[in-house]
Amino acid sequence: MGKARWLLVMAVFVVSLDLRPPITSIGPLVLTIQRSLHMNAAEVSLLTSIPVFCMGAFAPLTGAVAARLGINRAILACVALVGLATLVRFFAHAAWLLLASAFAAGLGIAICGPLLSGFIKHHFGQRAPAVIGLYSVGIGLGALASAALSIPLAQALGAWQASLGMWTGLAVFGLLVWWPVLRAAPAAGEETNRAASSVGEPESSASPSPWRTGRAWLLLAAFGLQSGIYYSTTTWLAPRAEEAGYSASGAGVVLTVFALIQMFASLLVPMAMSRATNRAPWLVASASLTLLGLAVCALPLPAWSAWLADVLLGVGLGGLFPILLILPLDETTSGDDASRWTAMMQCGGYLISGVVPILAGAIKDATGNFVDSFWLLAALAVGLVICSLFLHKRPSQKAA
Repeated sequence: MGKARWLLVMAVFVVSLDLRPPITSIGPLVLTIQRSLHMNAAEVSLLTSIPVFCMGAFAPLTGAVAARLGINRAILACVALVGLATLVRFFAHAAWLLLASAFAAGLGIAICGPLLSGFIKHHFGQRAPAVIGLYSVGIGLGALASAALSIPLAQALGAWQASLGMWTGLAVFGLLVWWPVLRAAPAAGEETNRAASSVGEPESSASPSPWRTGRAWLLLAAFGLQSGIYYSTTTWLAPRAEEAGYSASGAGVVLTVFALIQMFASLLVPMAMSRATNRAPWLVASASLTLLGLAVCALPLPAWSAWLADVLLGVGLGGLFPILLILPLDETTSGDDASRWTAMMQCGGYLISGVVPILAGAIKDATGNFVDSFWLLAALAVGLVICSLFLHKRPSQKAA
């Protein structure tokens, strides 16, 4: 791999680091933010739900943005938008401004993610899976760092606004690293733009539309349940740990350990599963571990059980995400069909998942604790297990 190609790899990795901190930096500080801005639990949960809604609602705009700006310039613009959103948080002394920053960050993330996938596919060909793996690691590291450092930064800087705003530096780093890409790898012309414009848009094809296929809807439901549980856990795991007796910093460590385990599981589970002939045990096991982890959070167990929940949820949710990304590839026979199935799954799934943290927060407001909120998530995990039982046949098995 030449020097220019390594420049592109590094640029993809650095930009991927910036795609989760605007969301995951909120969790450890959510109670502090709630008290400071006099928000109820449902309102503060919008700080994570709004970006997730954006990731679903604005995915269809990816093609139009890429066709107008070119993939490389569009990615630069998205990173700049995310940076501007986090910069605003330095001055977020009103709830509406913080919510507006969540919307802007979500818009940038929603369009940047698919653009990076198209960029990787165009520039790396057969090496794309390895680069996508590095891209996933970058997302995980960004989420982990923001969860781990939010409270220490708030304590060191004397304000939670400064803690959230400091992630602007990561966006600036992304802009600096991506800027040379505009010169070293200019937009690939009409062919790239046409390919980019097909992202999220219907195409004429002999294959049936996934929107008319029952298994595609099942994938959409499973992805929505998984994402909703993940973002709810990211938002409410630390507050639940505080409710169980941990200090604010201790609760932040609980969330950090969850993020660390989840990141490693998202790498190791697909590697182990690649040699398996049947997805079923891995999918059902990951969904079942998630259910057990949520039950541990809901039950009146000793405080040490938070670490057990970390392991169960980290492995379960960490395994589910890559498996669900692989399943559309199993269900289709061409790249175009796989793209359409994946676009449908993520668009509808993220829209569904954005509702779940709000429901969990509303239940906390109504009951005064997080126990019933986690029972709600456990009930959704039961639905996820049921979906997993149906999503068990690979195309090769069906053809056999």
